[in-house]
Amino acid sequence: MVDGIYAKVKNAVGKTVDAGAHFNAASAAESIGKSLGLSEALIQFAHVELRNAVYEPEFKKIPFSERALFLPHCSRNSKTCKATNDEEGYHCKHCGGCDVSKAVKIAKKLGYTQIFMVPGGSMVKKMLEKYKPKAAIGVSCFHEAIMAFELTKQVKIIPQVVLLLKDGCKDTIINMTLLEEKLSLADESILKK
Repeated sequence: MVDGIYAKVKNAVGKTVDAGAHFNAASAAESIGKSLGLSEALIQFAHVELRNAVYEPEFKKIPFSERALFLPHCSRNSKTCKATNDEEGYHCKHCGGCDVSKAVKIAKKLGYTQIFMVPGGSMVKKMLEKYKPKAAIGVSCFHEAIMAFELTKQVKIIPQVVLLLKDGCKDTIINMTLLEEKLSLADESILKK
């Protein structure tokens, strides 16, 4: 059921971008949301997907090894997490208590080498400046997503964002279906390498 509404929103966003929408993402998301009778959370999803759609063609051209993945530390299981922490964020120990381990494994299998579990935007900026990936995927709440789009514009990195299914700064839930889809985005030239 949930995947069905996400597909409808993504389809509507794609049509809006394809039609050459010349208005800002917030207005476009509001328009899409009203046309589909969406909740505020799904309007936020439409906003993010609209911005993702703008960057997706360029993102797909970037090899997996030249992309970074940013996972939120709030998705760790606060009761059982074994992750260690240093100046580059948290490091998953694959205890199996949350979806972070699954996300890391999927990304590594595809060839991602720059994977970070971070507490927020300032750490993201620090890692982007240090490692200089050509593209980045961030998993976050809506507020952090909007900041991430602005940050990646400043540092000229091609973004994709995956909104959390449940936010709240603690024990959040990653949309694993959407994350795997975003991680796998690639045009034919990338897949042949």
